[in-house]
Amino acid sequence: MQTRYTSLFIGVIFALTLMALASYREISATSFGVAAGAPRQWVNDTLGDLPRMTRVSFADVQAADAAWRLANAREYSLAELRKRGDGRRTAREAMQDRVFSAQRTGNRGRAITELERWVRANPRDADALLSLARLLNESGRSEESVKRYRQVLAVTR
Repeated sequence: MQTRYTSLFIGVIFALTLMALASYREISATSFGVAAGAPRQWVNDTLGDLPRMTRVSFADVQAADAAWRLANAREYSLAELRKRGDGRRTAREAMQDRVFSAQRTGNRGRAITELERWVRANPRDADALLSLARLLNESGRSEESVKRYRQVLAVTR
């Protein structure tokens, strides 16, 4: 009885293996656009023949860039630059920089303090509230974190 089950088991495994191999052959042939049974030509380089970047071709690119700049680029006037802004960070960006710096150095408490100060002055800033809730949660201050998450939900409704 036991040998009959063993023989049946080996036969089933053999049949499944043959079917898997046949399926794999069919899938791999059709996925590469080759008919089943047709000889395959394998390509070693998937990118084909790409032109090599040489000093000459780089110089050509540089010259084309210079010509484009001459035709299309222009200098801005001082008035246009002033209208665009002076390049200073906004108060929110400065706060984000301080929070990032504190987190990078591992001073999570300072980051939380910065965010709490910002949220007191800007209670409808959902992104800052969410960041504060996450930091509080990571610090193990779950009750305060839940309060801030609820505040985020109230602001975003």
